Amino acid sequence: MNLRQTTRRLAPVAILLLAAAGTGCGDADDAITLAPVKGKITRNSEPMANASVAFTPDPSNADQTPGGDTSGPAGTYLARFKSRSGLAPGKYTVTITPGTATPELEVDSAVEEAFKDDPIMLGEMKRSAAANKAGRKGKKADPPAEFDAEVKADGSPLDFKYEDGAVRKPGAPK
Repeated sequence: MNLRQTTRRLAPVAILLLAAAGTGCGDADDAITLAPVKGKITRNSEPMANASVAFTPDPSNADQTPGGDTSGPAGTYLARFKSRSGLAPGKYTVTITPGTATPELEVDSAVEEAFKDDPIMLGEMKRSAAANKAGRKGKKADPPAEFDAEVKADGSPLDFKYEDGAVRKPGAPK
């Protein structure tokens, strides 16, 4: 058997081996099972739009999946870990930072493109710009509030009631 015949015979085997080896590659975070994390944020019984909600996992959690979202006009959010929807089940500290109405705030198209896969950071950038603008006018920003919450595997909704002047509120109201 000459070299050309050997190469022809081994080429399909080599391709299969390379394909099999490549299927195990990937980000370890992709293997983490996530539960849907959604809910509503209210303030004085009204939906709280443009609020930043950040989930910080407890160090005792089996999987560390920090995530968050920015609430929509109805006060609803859907937490994401990296580019995936949901968080790993476990205990979290949830920080809610009231937003300002910034939908009309224009940002540079390069910035918009850079943050297209990270709406949380884009929202924070807009919020920061609005806070700086408000600060120059003498308006004081509302303080963030913290809650203890548990993400359950069944995806039970987590609703939060922001109260003016609150810095720390234990428990997630149902």
